[in-house]
Amino acid sequence: LLLLLRIPLPLLLLLLLCSSGSGSGVDWPSAPAENIELAETYYRAFEVLARDADFVADVWARKPLLVAEPIAGVAGSFTLDDVREAVDSDFLEAGLGVPTAEGGWKMAPVSQPRGSSYEDAKLRYVDVAAGIERGTVVFNSAGAHVPKLGAICLAALRAFGLPNCLNMYLTGPSVKQSAPPHTDKQDVFVLQMSGAKHWRVYEPPPPSRRPGSDPLARGKGDDKLFLSELGEPLLETVLTPGQLLYVPAGFPHTTGTVDPHDGSHVCDPPEPSVGLTVGIDTHIWG
Repeated sequence: LLLLLRIPLPLLLLLLLCSSGSGSGVDWPSAPAENIELAETYYRAFEVLARDADFVADVWARKPLLVAEPIAGVAGSFTLDDVREAVDSDFLEAGLGVPTAEGGWKMAPVSQPRGSSYEDAKLRYVDVAAGIERGTVVFNSAGAHVPKLGAICLAALRAFGLPNCLNMYLTGPSVKQSAPPHTDKQDVFVLQMSGAKHWRVYEPPPPSRRPGSDPLARGKGDDKLFLSELGEPLLETVLTPGQLLYVPAGFPHTTGTVDPHDGSHVCDPPEPSVGLTVGIDTHIWG
């Protein structure tokens, strides 16, 4: 029996009330009004979790949590149109995440330079659109380069008081497994913008099984993490627009989009998955 951890009712009610209000009292840096509004939306959602005694004592770093009720203002707050605008207006870098036959995960280029000029070396949206049909297009540290996403990073910083990094993941609707089992060194808040993403989160395997492996980087680089090493998922869900998923550092997880041909898809018509992950740096020193 799969265990689906959902947010406690009192915290859910508080989260919904805070998400629907306006004006957090935070003084934001000078920015376009839409970015400040976005920062306010995410700050209210993050602050509710950061201030909740049960979340801090029982969930943080201990188990995954699904906020199943869509958070007001999150769904559609960053779309493929926003991706196109960001790619067209700046020199962004992205990788194409592709599962390997051996069970690992590797990053391939989304595109190759077409010449020596700036325009010829620049990533194009047409390359991004082609990439999401083959795997997952990953924009690492997107919050450092796209102002609208930087507002979300600032909101998380203000709420949790910890450094963070925002990555963006774009996956086509028919990519069955967009990321094989792996762990991260950050505590991650996953926010679904559009489309749907199938998530499975597992109990961390005992480090003694792989003494030479980094428990916070399993399934990455040359390390292989197989499903046979893991038990039943602690949490399995299809994340839909507006929902939030918390995954503690070191907890293995795997993702994939919902097959549009199996009758179980939740987006009609099926559309690419646009997801943001805000990684809170709690296990990095330097």
